[in-house]
Amino acid sequence: MNLKTAYASFFKMGAAISRWNLYTPAHRALLLEQFNSFTCENDMKPMYYLDKRENLLHPEEHRLTPALTFEKAIPYLDFAKESGIAMRGHTLVWHNQTPKWFFYEDYDQNRKLADRETMLARLEHYIRGVLQFVQENYPGVIYAWDVVNEAIDEGDFRQSLWLKTVGRDFVQKAFEFAREYADKNVALFYNDYETSQEWKRDLILKEILIPLKEKGLIDGVGLQSHLLMDHPDWRAYETALEMYGATGLQVHITELDMHNADPSEESMHQLALRYQRLFEILVNAKKTGKANITSVTFWNLLDENSWLTGFRRETSYPLLFCGKGEAKEAYYKVLEVVVKKEAIDEWHFEAPEKDFEVTGMPEEKKGGNDMQEVYEFLKQCGVYYLATMEGDQPRVRPFGTIDLFEGRLYIQTGKVKEVSKQIQANPNVEICAFAEGTWLRVAGKLVRDDRVEAKAHMLDAYPNLKGMYSAEDDNTEVLYFENATATFSSFTAPSRTIKF
Repeated sequence: MNLKTAYASFFKMGAAISRWNLYTPAHRALLLEQFNSFTCENDMKPMYYLDKRENLLHPEEHRLTPALTFEKAIPYLDFAKESGIAMRGHTLVWHNQTPKWFFYEDYDQNRKLADRETMLARLEHYIRGVLQFVQENYPGVIYAWDVVNEAIDEGDFRQSLWLKTVGRDFVQKAFEFAREYADKNVALFYNDYETSQEWKRDLILKEILIPLKEKGLIDGVGLQSHLLMDHPDWRAYETALEMYGATGLQVHITELDMHNADPSEESMHQLALRYQRLFEILVNAKKTGKANITSVTFWNLLDENSWLTGFRRETSYPLLFCGKGEAKEAYYKVLEVVVKKEAIDEWHFEAPEKDFEVTGMPEEKKGGNDMQEVYEFLKQCGVYYLATMEGDQPRVRPFGTIDLFEGRLYIQTGKVKEVSKQIQANPNVEICAFAEGTWLRVAGKLVRDDRVEAKAHMLDAYPNLKGMYSAEDDNTEVLYFENATATFSSFTAPSRTIKF
């Protein structure tokens, strides 16, 4: 017995996976043994489709037709096609993890926000490009798309750059484009969190679901369902589920987990009982026709992979499996909702020890000797923070210069500044930057380069500095990183390291 078999007559059972899961053979095996649907946790969000380098290098050429890349998405799509597992597409339009430069004239954040007509053209081209690439190369693989994610916040439409550039109808426009270019058998969803809150439930129904359904633009609603041990109240959840179901739209539970920071046996028992109650509600709604639930997706496979540990800043134990595929009590309680207890086999997941190692992940994704990505991230941020030591006292200040020259990563300052004196006394420094949900730390030794060529290259990259500095003066100082370690981190994926 497994989840996908037990629930086959009710709805698909799925899980989200990260690239680390994808390249871990045992995790792929666990997914395929237990689930018949999956979602890409992070690598198919807008920032990974938009080709940053091409758009920024040739902004005029791509002003209305942004360049796209599918490098991150292809491995997931290949896996789905080869293994025969169904896939949800997540997500096309979102305020988060969409780069800010995408919303500006010529993709330049120093200019004005692009006008409505420009952004609508970019939106259509982007949605068309993604859907056509997937449908032409992987026909039938993706059965549903989250077209728009999390458009509602604080009692109204979220004050996002989509709202500011396009207007309140950006949601409708996104669905219009998706409906035009999506295959007929692909379902289009609006997805959001805290969907059982009365004010949010009513607003989603009134402003998004009902108008879109009347226009024939939407097929379903995604209820993320990131739950807590005491929230939401089950009555509120069940009421909301039935109200969404009353629209006649499909319902997907799209990002299911339950935050629980207590791994004790009693606490995990309570987690199991709470999962059992949730699935009783879902199955009852399906049986009685109160909600046409067609898919349930857990937000990752194992406790150890859950985004909640980073997001909640405490270790979370929110899922049905842990460790090396061991089933928790919650797994059995979910099965007991639809299978007699005596018919449930004890789950034993067996895989060779080597299959729990990450295998075959392209080197640039694991983080090899590739400082180009570090440079581009810092360049995009514009401002980062440099930490030095003054004796035993740490000093931190904002910096804005970053340059690649002869295969080295450089920063710039003036020799008369205190920061220069601190670096010369102790060249071991660290910089930190944050953008679009990801933060970067670079630690290493800074080495002064007194060559005129290195200084000139930096000043050419920042011509506004030429009023204060010259490549041939005695003040301009450029320094490159030696034996550096760069670490990318986020709340949604494991950290990854680049050394250079």
